[in-house]
Amino acid sequence: MTTTRDPGPYGGPDTYEPDLYSDGSIGTWNDEEQPADDYRPPRRATGSRATEPLRAERSRVDVWMDKDFKFGGSRIKRKAVALVILGLPAVVPLFLMVPAFFTTNFNTVAVSVDDTLGTGAEICLFLCLLVSPMVTLTGQRWFFGLRRWYGIMMAFTALGDGFAAGFTDSFAGGFFGRLGGHIFELMGFMMMMLLVPLLITANPWAQRKLGRYWKTLHKLIYVIWGLLFLHLILLEGLGFESGSNGSGFPGDGDAIFHQRLYQYSACSLFLLTLRLPPVKRWIAARQAEGRNWLVWVTVAPLMALFIFGMIFIVNEQIFKGLDSFKETPAAE
Repeated sequence: MTTTRDPGPYGGPDTYEPDLYSDGSIGTWNDEEQPADDYRPPRRATGSRATEPLRAERSRVDVWMDKDFKFGGSRIKRKAVALVILGLPAVVPLFLMVPAFFTTNFNTVAVSVDDTLGTGAEICLFLCLLVSPMVTLTGQRWFFGLRRWYGIMMAFTALGDGFAAGFTDSFAGGFFGRLGGHIFELMGFMMMMLLVPLLITANPWAQRKLGRYWKTLHKLIYVIWGLLFLHLILLEGLGFESGSNGSGFPGDGDAIFHQRLYQYSACSLFLLTLRLPPVKRWIAARQAEGRNWLVWVTVAPLMALFIFGMIFIVNEQIFKGLDSFKETPAAE
């Protein structure tokens, strides 16, 4: 397979070309990365614009986003502004921990680093994995660069979480004992170690040097995705525990919905389903028939479940993160 300058989830926003991928090729942080292009039913033999795939009409948004607008004495692309705004959530977890890190407030770090940075890394992972399904559903590619950005920030946030836990947790055994002394923490340590080669090779130079092995290496994102599932199972006893053994501490009100395993499952179901080859082929067929409305109606329940799960994850990030920022970490 010829090596191409495809950025993957860490690639630049202006270099994505879906035709560069062969069937089943994998980007840096998730697979497919072309919106269901592996199946296209035959077009009717007519020159009418009505028979053009729906994708051609949707590409008008990409054209509009590529245009410049005046700001002061400069010209800025609309896409650049939109990407900056949509990418801001990725820096929030690290920003919320800045006061505790600069004041070396180890009490705040020890109590809330898992909730603030760990939850932030999970959000970045899900948003990174969300980009490709949204390209599949909308046919728009102007936001594709967000996959790279959220992948990088997920790695930095997760590594920050791991290092802080290694220095501040109360488990015996030194730095590595704190990271691997318990099985649920060992899962987290393994995720952190797998992120290192992905982060190091998340650039066009590494892609050129590794050639076809680059895509194989970056399939590790799926291993990390799976290890996160195991981490949450071991942390919260399959999601059934509450009180001091799980997420449902006194005062939560809805202890079940605050179980991280349920939140993870709700978000992952949508992300996984939109990656299944039969689902992608079905979406491509409906889009080519001009029935994209049927696609949206069909995936709406899964999308609603994804949003529902993210609401609880973001809620925890906001309230625990603000407590960390004020250096008054909550005990629950």
